[in-house]
Amino acid sequence: MYTPLHPLRIARFQFTIEPTEEIQLPDYKGAALRGGFGFAFKKATCLSRDRQCGPCMLKTACAYFTVFETKVPKETAERLSIGADAPHPFVLDPPMTERQHFHPGSSISYGLTLFGSAIDKLPFFVYAFMILGEDLGIGRGRGRFKLLTVVDDNGKNIYDEGNLSGGFAVHSAKDILEEAATLDRRLSMKFQTPVRMKSAWKPGGGPGLLTSITSDDEFYLLLKLLYHRAFVLAQLYGDNPVQQTYSSRNLAFESGAVTLQESRTHWLDWTRYSTRQKQEMQLGGMLGTVSFNGKTGQYLPLFKLGQYLHIGKGSTFGLGKYQLLETA
Repeated sequence: MYTPLHPLRIARFQFTIEPTEEIQLPDYKGAALRGGFGFAFKKATCLSRDRQCGPCMLKTACAYFTVFETKVPKETAERLSIGADAPHPFVLDPPMTERQHFHPGSSISYGLTLFGSAIDKLPFFVYAFMILGEDLGIGRGRGRFKLLTVVDDNGKNIYDEGNLSGGFAVHSAKDILEEAATLDRRLSMKFQTPVRMKSAWKPGGGPGLLTSITSDDEFYLLLKLLYHRAFVLAQLYGDNPVQQTYSSRNLAFESGAVTLQESRTHWLDWTRYSTRQKQEMQLGGMLGTVSFNGKTGQYLPLFKLGQYLHIGKGSTFGLGKYQLLETA
């Protein structure tokens, strides 16, 4: 069922930084990383310094263009059921702390997950974070910082005073899927960062953002969103994938086979400042925990893989992060 996802490789890292100036971060800290990371990445990689990537003759060899600006042909977009913009091949996990003020000498940790061909561009990501810290800063007042460590998924530090080493841990979607338990059991999820995903129907209109999970049907919505995201990432960034057309029918979902047991989900609003639009933007997402019972075993591998991918809109910058909870 999940063989189209097998070509995808995944590498996950934890970055630790030390403020050299006062840093003030918002409640949702992914917004602070989002605010300057794209600019830092372009500064780290762009050779022409042109404001527009379109007319640049170097764009096909440019790390910034292939990570941030890649468009997909119309036939590919239709085959994968996506828009013209390719999803970014990375996820930034924001610092998982309620603390907002960080003084020089303290530390802040956040995650970076790279997918497929983007793993080879790790040095550009590291250098971009160095530029972000030394030149641009983050948070209110653009507080600057220095990069201390980069640790892989096995706990190996691969960065030391400007030197980056190889030999870091790389997972394959195939191994993650095949090593996951497949026995029917309660499937419980904790949404750790706000989740933004469209419901099937909003009373009085079309589909709207799901504010809480209230029915059995929303298990299939979660399942379909996870599969679609994994499928697209594998097709665009996987190792020599066989071209396939996306179809949710590959999931072979049986209506009524999985039921909602408990939902403690709620909506959280927050505000972030858009550097590009130069204005405050009101955003929000769903948080909390949810549990399902029934014939969950065949879907557990996909939910395990989804912990690396995140789910819903804005996943690249940390939204939609969840954890599977251990249950009997």
